[in-house]
Amino acid sequence: MKHLTFSSHYARAMLHGYKAQGHDDRTLLAACGIDPDLIRQPKARIGTGQFIRLFRSIWRELDDEFMGLTSAPCRVGHFHLMGSLVVHSRNLQEVIEQSIRCYRLFSRDIEIRLDLDGDEVELSMTHRHPELDPDNFLVEWLLMVWHRLIGWLIGRKIVLSHAHFSHTLPAHFDEYRFIYPCRCHFEQSRSSIFFSKNYLSMPVVRTREELDSFILNSPRDLLIWTDEDDSLTTRVRNMLEGFDDGGLPNLDWVSAQLHTTSYTLSRKLKAEGTSYQKIKDNLRRDQAIMMLTRQNLSIGEISSQLGFAEPGAFSRAFKHWTGVSPLAYRKQEA
Repeated sequence: MKHLTFSSHYARAMLHGYKAQGHDDRTLLAACGIDPDLIRQPKARIGTGQFIRLFRSIWRELDDEFMGLTSAPCRVGHFHLMGSLVVHSRNLQEVIEQSIRCYRLFSRDIEIRLDLDGDEVELSMTHRHPELDPDNFLVEWLLMVWHRLIGWLIGRKIVLSHAHFSHTLPAHFDEYRFIYPCRCHFEQSRSSIFFSKNYLSMPVVRTREELDSFILNSPRDLLIWTDEDDSLTTRVRNMLEGFDDGGLPNLDWVSAQLHTTSYTLSRKLKAEGTSYQKIKDNLRRDQAIMMLTRQNLSIGEISSQLGFAEPGAFSRAFKHWTGVSPLAYRKQEA
């Protein structure tokens, strides 16, 4: 997607281990172009470039791919080493089994399991010391990484049937539809993703050279995978991003483009945990953030481009979306 931002929740969660080790997070955030005060706002958003710089900075400063969220570091390079081994596997099942063997050598804190006893594959992650990761960030991140990496290795998007999480429903649940585009269940016995066993026999199609490039771009290619997401939510958002007639179309117009009725579209979006209004709001929020931080436009000009009747309405909407005014958001780039 052209206008992708990330919840400030993830930045705060990533920094937990960094701060716990006595490091100054304000200096690190400033070096990444992120206002340290802004990310403490629950609804604040962070641009893609800033988010990736923060990831890489924490990895580099701590020399730890687990970002200080385990009892012992997993030194930078372990992920690349694992990938270099599994890229030679015959099929996806061998990839997963070899990866689990590697991580058992890398860390005692993270338990990874492959369960084939049921009708589907269950790939689970368990943190043996969850108190070190109070926001459950590491397990969520690793499940996402493995889902996307193994799909990339076989050249197929692995469609998740559902996902389980051991923690309670989080405040940032709205983000899950981009990370885990499936039904999510909370307060389960362990955190897992589920998918069809048909994928296990599929061969690895990537080369060692492609893997090296994939790792070099990390975490960009792991985070930005929305072009491969065929959910209805993403299809609608992509359609809105390509709408050039000013403002955004109504539900009837979108329904007609998708050859369905407004009722059916609304029902299907609700099944994915969203609505047409939410998709529009999230798109306009992300577009507004990009305009505020990357373009020399006045608040009035941004308001007009996003289809608001007047700047005051835009400012109120923006504060509802992010918790701060447009001017406060713009200061982070000043």
